[in-house]
Amino acid sequence: MKVRITKVALAELRDIHAYIAKNNPAAANAVIEQVERVVGVISTFPGIARPINKRGLYMFPALPFPYLIFYTVGKREVIIRNVRHAGRMRP
Repeated sequence: MKVRITKVALAELRDIHAYIAKNNPAAANAVIEQVERVVGVISTFPGIARPINKRGLYMFPALPFPYLIFYTVGKREVIIRNVRHAGRMRP
């Protein structure tokens, strides 16, 4: 499926990268690369996760890192809504 990343999710990814890169640029790149890999899996298998609410919001981890990818599934696209640290409040 096609993937669309919301402006909010892009901003969250930029913030994640900037925060980690202050101390470890290589680790920051590794986190973003893993998120990209997981988004690829989600686009191929959008039903890999279970919905976490009645509005059809899904959540899938970007393991081994403590980040969660929140997304919805449309007829022709997967929409990445948020990328958050597991310790942060969910959307």
